[in-house]
Amino acid sequence: MLKVFILCIVFLAPINEVLAQDRTDLPARFERDVIGSIGDVSEWYDAPVLLLFLARNSYKADNPATKLVSLPPLPFEKQLAEGFSSAGNGQLSPGSLDSWMLPNVIFATRLLYAMGNTLGGNADMRDEYAHAWGFYKVLMYNHIATELIKNTVRRARPDASDTKSFFSGHTSSAFVTSAFLYRETADALEAWDALRDMPELRTGLKYGSFAVFYGWAAYVGYSRIADNKHYLTDVLVGATVGTLIGNLVYGHYFTRDRDSGLPEIGIGMVDAQPALSFSIQF
Repeated sequence: MLKVFILCIVFLAPINEVLAQDRTDLPARFERDVIGSIGDVSEWYDAPVLLLFLARNSYKADNPATKLVSLPPLPFEKQLAEGFSSAGNGQLSPGSLDSWMLPNVIFATRLLYAMGNTLGGNADMRDEYAHAWGFYKVLMYNHIATELIKNTVRRARPDASDTKSFFSGHTSSAFVTSAFLYRETADALEAWDALRDMPELRTGLKYGSFAVFYGWAAYVGYSRIADNKHYLTDVLVGATVGTLIGNLVYGHYFTRDRDSGLPEIGIGMVDAQPALSFSIQF
């Protein structure tokens, strides 16, 4: 309880300042920062994805009727899993904790920080809100992609607990989180004036942050194999999917050229007929 109290003081302390200020501009700041930032990172196709995400409890169960593809593990993967199983003690490692726990803490912390500054009137927090929404967006898209494949491909887990082994949701969640946060950190280091004349230090900090973020994600993937929950290809595909989603979404919204490879879709008229256009840049 003491830690929670301290966190509340740290992140919500700016609220106290608003008591001594004129509140007439608070609605304007709220509309500019919070509402505006949602529009900054939203597309028309987010609506159906959000509905799918909100209904995620309805498709979490292992339903054999939806399994269109059977994907047995490769022989060497089975041998690897059997080796971990025989050497294990039956206890799950920290990497097998709820895959949403750490991302939710990160998202809530950032949102509380931004809201505290909005209420305190200390700064323009629109960019901070946009990054928070963008971070949750990559989590949402990664979850939908993971569950879609899990409900399409039949692969029994090494411990035979269900047939949703392919691919690893814990791993994809860890890598999408790491990809997004690393890109943010690298951009922050590039923009940090104190490092303008110290390119070697900037590069070293980038390498260090890369090692921390992706090292943690790699540990999560390893733990899913060691805990007898996934095969090697489950983890490798999960890492690839998470890394791609995190980088593509971040690149689309938070880089200057916005050239990330995401498709651009438009609706218009050609020769008095409705037309749907689709383009993608490489």
